[in-house]
Amino acid sequence: MAMPTTPFFKDATLHEIRVMRLCVAANIIVISCCAFYLGRHFAAAALGLPSLLAALLLGYFLADFSSGMVHWVIDTWLDERALGRAIAITREHHVHPDHVDGYGFLEYASVGSAPSAVLFGGACAVTALFPVSAATYVLMILWLVNSVCLLFGISLHNLAHRPARSGIMRLAQRLHLVCPPAHHWVHHRDHTVHYCVVNGWANYVCDGLDFWRGLERVIEAVTGRVPRADEAEWRRRLEEIGVLAVPRRPAA
Repeated sequence: MAMPTTPFFKDATLHEIRVMRLCVAANIIVISCCAFYLGRHFAAAALGLPSLLAALLLGYFLADFSSGMVHWVIDTWLDERALGRAIAITREHHVHPDHVDGYGFLEYASVGSAPSAVLFGGACAVTALFPVSAATYVLMILWLVNSVCLLFGISLHNLAHRPARSGIMRLAQRLHLVCPPAHHWVHHRDHTVHYCVVNGWANYVCDGLDFWRGLERVIEAVTGRVPRADEAEWRRRLEEIGVLAVPRRPAA
């Protein structure tokens, strides 16, 4: 049976589009609040250039880890019954990575924006309650960098599916400032490693420490849930049939 060459879940319902827009808008609000705080309190924080650069680098590392955490949760614990089309698209990507360009920015931005708006939105609000200091300023830099990277994280991941067209981006890939194709394709050969997709820095730490497997063992021991319990079945359906059952909200 010939497999389709176009994405399986291209069409989104109006409800799904609204939810995706809401997630992205919420994350953009978080980014705006962080940026406003940083601009307003720049003089009061009195951070020198070395400290600012260190905070940005730390934020970029943590953003890569955050992208890995989102990726790991989706791959390991969620299914179409939990998040419908969003999970179906990520599962399709594992079996048909060439479909990565078949979806728009909204689909990809919303995947990272939803957890970012909740986690870093809350962190931003709590940080803003404290008196302005060098510490709160650094924390706000971390929240800003993470929120921005989760907005664009899967777009950066998509670039890792091929050598970039832009010379600047190809240089960034060679310097490992964004995730290079050779690094990301380790995940496509083994879907239990290399979850971090912004620049891949955190993969060396997480995989070296067997962090994800250790976390899975703890969660399984506490909850009884089995990681990737239905992976074999959804792979079979996508490879042999080309479809997944995606729950849809009934039309109003």
